[in-house]
Amino acid sequence: MMRSNICNKLLGIADYYEAVFTGPRTMEHGEFRSSVLGMIIEMLDALRINEDLRMELIRSITEGWRMEMVGDDAAESEMVLEKLESVRCAAMRDDISYGLELSVLMSLPIREMDLKEDHVFHVYDVMNRIMDHLSSRKTGERLVA
Repeated sequence: MMRSNICNKLLGIADYYEAVFTGPRTMEHGEFRSSVLGMIIEMLDALRINEDLRMELIRSITEGWRMEMVGDDAAESEMVLEKLESVRCAAMRDDISYGLELSVLMSLPIREMDLKEDHVFHVYDVMNRIMDHLSSRKTGERLVA
């Protein structure tokens, strides 16, 4: 069975960032955080979600993203790799309904502590609106990627 384009793109993003985060070169704190932000944006760009909501979410995350490390380096790195594995598992299921988008949104490595305090509510509000929009679709609706 051939995978959809969106699944192939997500798998490629996951493979690339796994190599970046596990490579032999040690990343500086800001470089790591910048790479995580880039990964999140690439994943959002791959999803089939409302364009206005996507752009609002990307803008909110970008404006609110903390570039300094917010936890233990090893724990932060491990969390990001776990989230990448969740995205990979969702893409391997090759769900051509809206379930893939919901799974990926839930797997994004965004925690309250990753965002400036005044941006937390807005980021989660937009994510919830996207999930509500996707969930409101007819259950049996199928998409072509």
